[in-house]
Amino acid sequence: MKHFFLPLLFFLASLSQIWAQTNIAGIVTDESNQPMAGVTVIIKGTNTGTITQANGQFSLQTNESVPLTISVSFIGYKREDVAVRGNNFRSVTVRLSEEAIMADEVVVSASRVPEDIQKAAVTVEKLGTRQFQQSPAASPFDALQNVKGVDMLTQSLTFKSVNLRGFGANNNNRFLQLTDGMDNRSPGLGFGFGNVAGISDLDVESIELIPGASSALYGPDALQGLMLTSSKNPFTYQGLSAQLKVGANNFGKGDFGPKGYGDMAIRYAKQLGTRFAFKVSFQRLSGTDFIADDYSDRSTRARANFFATDPSQGGIATGIGYVPNSNPNTNFEYDGVNSYGDDINAGGAYTFPKDYANVLLQGKLVTRTGYTELDVLGNNGKVFNNRANVSLHYKLPGNVEASLGWYYGNGNFIRTAGFREYFPDYKRHQFKAELRGDNFFLRAYTTQQQAEGWNIGQTATAINNSWKSLNQWAAEFGQVYIDNKFTIGESRATADRGRYLPGSAQFNAVRDAYANTYNTDFIPGSTTAKGTRFRDNSALWHYEGMYNFTKLLNNTVELLAGGSLRHYGISTGGTAITLKADGSEYTINEYGAYVQAAKEMKVGTLLTVKPTVAVRYDKNQYFKGGVTPRASAVVSVGQHNFRGSWQSAFRNPSPGQLFAVPAAGKGGDVGGSQLAAESAGLFTNPAYVDSDVKDFTAGRITEAQLRSRAYNPANFTTEKIKTWEAGYKTLIQNRFYVDAFYFHSKYTNFIAAQSFYQPTNGQITDFTTNAYRTLQINFNNYNEIFVDGWGIGSEYGVGHGFTISGNFTHQVGTVTLRDAQGNVVNDNAGVPIVKRKMSNPEVAQKGRNFFISPENRYNLTLSNARLTDRLGATVTYRWTDRMWVEQGTTAGDIWLPSWTSLDAQVSYKVPMFKSIVKLGGTNVLNHYYAQGYGLARIGGLYYLSITFDELMR
Repeated sequence: MKHFFLPLLFFLASLSQIWAQTNIAGIVTDESNQPMAGVTVIIKGTNTGTITQANGQFSLQTNESVPLTISVSFIGYKREDVAVRGNNFRSVTVRLSEEAIMADEVVVSASRVPEDIQKAAVTVEKLGTRQFQQSPAASPFDALQNVKGVDMLTQSLTFKSVNLRGFGANNNNRFLQLTDGMDNRSPGLGFGFGNVAGISDLDVESIELIPGASSALYGPDALQGLMLTSSKNPFTYQGLSAQLKVGANNFGKGDFGPKGYGDMAIRYAKQLGTRFAFKVSFQRLSGTDFIADDYSDRSTRARANFFATDPSQGGIATGIGYVPNSNPNTNFEYDGVNSYGDDINAGGAYTFPKDYANVLLQGKLVTRTGYTELDVLGNNGKVFNNRANVSLHYKLPGNVEASLGWYYGNGNFIRTAGFREYFPDYKRHQFKAELRGDNFFLRAYTTQQQAEGWNIGQTATAINNSWKSLNQWAAEFGQVYIDNKFTIGESRATADRGRYLPGSAQFNAVRDAYANTYNTDFIPGSTTAKGTRFRDNSALWHYEGMYNFTKLLNNTVELLAGGSLRHYGISTGGTAITLKADGSEYTINEYGAYVQAAKEMKVGTLLTVKPTVAVRYDKNQYFKGGVTPRASAVVSVGQHNFRGSWQSAFRNPSPGQLFAVPAAGKGGDVGGSQLAAESAGLFTNPAYVDSDVKDFTAGRITEAQLRSRAYNPANFTTEKIKTWEAGYKTLIQNRFYVDAFYFHSKYTNFIAAQSFYQPTNGQITDFTTNAYRTLQINFNNYNEIFVDGWGIGSEYGVGHGFTISGNFTHQVGTVTLRDAQGNVVNDNAGVPIVKRKMSNPEVAQKGRNFFISPENRYNLTLSNARLTDRLGATVTYRWTDRMWVEQGTTAGDIWLPSWTSLDAQVSYKVPMFKSIVKLGGTNVLNHYYAQGYGLARIGGLYYLSITFDELMR
């Protein structure tokens, strides 16, 4: 690290130039000529700024010479750009007028240069101070749930995954999250950790969101879009800010809640002289997580006769045929969604032989008794999160700013992949050095993390087996059930006698032995049992730069070019990603470059046309290089802005999707590379798609047919997408704002983790006795996948400060199924599957497609930031359609019901103390829902906060 930062520090320390200063002073008032406090004043095009005092006056120093322009803004008022000249720079007067709708936002994510959001060539959403303050959400990140088209999948109170335009994922590696330009993802696991390691809420200036392919400027992995979170610059936002928030959740659970939580944040920024500024921020949250406590009988395609079929049509699926029975006392196969160790397809079930002594149990599948998630964790759902940041900023000649930053995140959380996994103490450091001018930037950063976790389901199974083997437990169950003619429940209870009870010394000792031992090592005292712990202490180093040539070309055309280099250093010790043959870890190198050109042309007084073209080339050392072009245009007719674009994108498989291998004998993810397949033993002991195994055990195909369909590792390549989009945006009479879009996307070489069964003993007959492990193998499927959608958002100022806003989004995923030879696959009735919904039962019957997105969703909001000069309020209603979910080894396949949430907040300003008191809540009616199968069930979250902003300025 010292080689990374010392040259820049030496360079900064050696500077000794002194520039002439301009002292700008003035006053800001409202339409009634009353002074306004807390108004932001920034020299346009720079980060030099201040806020007005209680008397409305402001002053700031700059090295810029007049004439110049200052931008003056305040929540609920129209932004004013004011010219500062030689005759007024000491007495600038600004009058702001109320504006319910803010549509003059400036964004940078759409084209990497600042531009009016209304004239962006792609769909862009932006959340800023106004939206954060008025949102009922408990944090800026959570406010994303109100943005049109956004699906948030909540896995923990502190870990939420952002999904856009289909293929909802708990670990979304098709969506790029940038924090101050730095990639938010875990270097090895390959997905963003949401806000677990983000920046402090008080330090968030804005969040920009681009739905859809964005690889032309941002490289691989921006397949479904990107999110850019920007922190506050210490030259602009100075002083001491603090926030204290207390609240509670888990209401309505007589045996558990309610539970309280606290959230404390502090930020201090100071400018020293005209050249140097710094900031420090810290935030800590502690409380009780939302709990995954769905104990209904699991709906999964792993069950026999899961689909209802029509025998007269070749056994085509017509829906779900399995009828859940959530009573373990009457159900041989009870498998609770959030009960672990009782899984029918992950070591928790026994199939009695077909020649068993008693006919009542011949071929019968029985699951043993599991443990709840809280049982296994043993932490009563406690959750914590710490975030910190220190940044040093230095102004150089020519309006160039140098900065050094440290970003830290630490906490515990649960994530859901093939299994639920618990990370008890995640730590991440990011270090960044940046040089930024008016027309260029250079950036270097590194991500260093310690991510150790353990598999909750496999740990529960290990606890059961440590007490009593599955075979012994099943033998005792069978003997009691037959000899004593006991019920299922009585037989379970008898077989469970002496079972380790949650919280007991024996239970804790066994759990800790497995959870604290890596899956590559034997647990203490054993030569056969290995642990369930894994680690990803991988790191990445990233270098990039961009130059805008527009001024050099005398503004005849907007031209910019840039490039990047990235190096991954994998460090999992073989616990998550396989090692090389020599025992060393893998490394991955990537590089890319892009160029973009645009030209704005005016035709008459009303018509403006701005075409833009961009192209990027990227190369990963394990794959062929790829080119991603983008062409777009914006046509503005007065206040009406029409946009259209065609984009392509691709993504490289994450390191885990490339090299992951589960521990020997256990289920889990397998990478798509031949190295991973070899390490998982797939060449010597092939695996078979779950639907084929079901057909075999049901007698619909022969053993020879099954063997012919064994998984065959092919060439693993990048996933690709092409997207066409059209949109319209306008602001009419400063009262009615509309933004609408339509898109069509086509995926090829789609990377999916399909469920395969690998026989335990290498024999096909293992499948008849439930002796197999479930693998989620990553591969490029051969299907043509299409996603079509449209959405509209609007905001209307009804007067007296009230606004009504809402958005609606619709999207549908369809697929044409193809086999390895490119032939269209028929459904069981013999009809080709061409562009059918992925949620159709006859399509799902052929294998999972993982669209996992609701077709429809909408939000409605009534808001007034100025009910009085101190009081504001917001009420939001959210509705999300039901969705077809198919995910994981221990999750399942089910129609997840639709859900609603009513959110509200009331805020009160106390100008004397520069503070805002806010009382708010999400899901205030406490109607529990889950955003994914097996995820935490979300109830009401209620809070009271007080925020002090920019004290001691």
